Amino acid sequence: MSRRLHNWSYDNVTDFLKESGFTFYREVGGSHEAWIQYGKDEVPDRIIGMHFTRSSYSVGTMKRMIHASGIDEDEWVEWGSS
Repeated sequence: MSRRLHNWSYDNVTDFLKESGFTFYREVGGSHEAWIQYGKDEVPDRIIGMHFTRSSYSVGTMKRMIHASGIDEDEWVEWGSS
């Protein structure tokens, strides 16, 4: 499993996003896709762009996804540690 922001796989990230209310939105091109979280009245609240990879994401990529999600980094780390 992940350690802080290291070793997060595509499956780890998508599992966390699903548990946080995000759903797959659409393929954006190549191996990239968009995940969306709806707010009140089913209005899109946040969209995260990510790419599918078989390796783990770099810390910089994780920080960009965390920022785009609007979810505190500590929640990501806590989920990844469990």
